Amino acid sequence: MEIPAEKFEQAKEPQIEPMSKTVEVQTVFRESGAQTDPFSPAYEVDKDRVPEVLQIANFKFGEGLPASMTEMYLIEQMREKRAFDYALPPTSDEASF
Repeated sequence: MEIPAEKFEQAKEPQIEPMSKTVEVQTVFRESGAQTDPFSPAYEVDKDRVPEVLQIANFKFGEGLPASMTEMYLIEQMREKRAFDYALPPTSDEASF
């Protein structure tokens, strides 16, 4: 591959720098004001059958997520409490209340 002689001549000539330049920088930091909460559609829950995922809905990144052994222990306690509550007889009269 041959490079034309005129390209060599152009490369030897000094290039005049512009007085100002436009420069863009990308950083590893993010604009926290631009971050939004994810979309959560409206829903209705049956009072007798509450999904387990709604009991841990208050966990957020940095506040319970990613889950460590402490959060796993809390989730296990919630499961045991729910199983205990389901095992109780219904409170239909004063004696069972």
